[in-house]
Amino acid sequence: MKISLNELKNYIKIPAEISDQTLIELIGSRLVEVEEVINLAPKYKGIYIVKVISAEKIPDTHLTLCQVDAGEKTKDFSSSKTVQVVCGAPNVHMGMLAIWIAPGAIVPATYGGENFKLGIRKLRGYESNGMLAAIDELDLGACHTGIAEIDPKTAQPGDDFAAAFDLNDTILDVENKSLTHRPDCFGLIGFAREVAGIL
Repeated sequence: MKISLNELKNYIKIPAEISDQTLIELIGSRLVEVEEVINLAPKYKGIYIVKVISAEKIPDTHLTLCQVDAGEKTKDFSSSKTVQVVCGAPNVHMGMLAIWIAPGAIVPATYGGENFKLGIRKLRGYESNGMLAAIDELDLGACHTGIAEIDPKTAQPGDDFAAAFDLNDTILDVENKSLTHRPDCFGLIGFAREVAGIL
């Protein structure tokens, strides 16, 4: 069973003096064996929400030349007000909010494996800074019909993707057999109630 510390903290108040590491040790010693601790934050480092300012088809290709606004992050990658990205997705369009994997960041779907790091490269003669990402490239599902489109109510250009979508998280992979006699802890609320008791 996998338990999100962020979700756990939505149900119980963790005293300020108890670090995540101490909390994990308490859970491991008093409730259930913790087989693995997975820190998601590094997987999504260098990924931002951007607004597509322009999207022009590159002649005789399926590619689109995009100028994106990454808010305050734009100046880290460009001397102009936008960053240029070549995109092959059919759904990219002007005005949309998308997820940009910046140069130097690892494509999350490859994290922990080949660790494919993006850079600045030319596609059909056009410089592309990183990429606009689909759900499967972010390792958040299997969909690859186009790039992910973000609801403007949930984020704005320049927002850190992991922070905006609560992916700065630690996941506890717990050993199910050690909870066989505790079916009340099979769900998040029961697990949180037990951790509250431990604290």
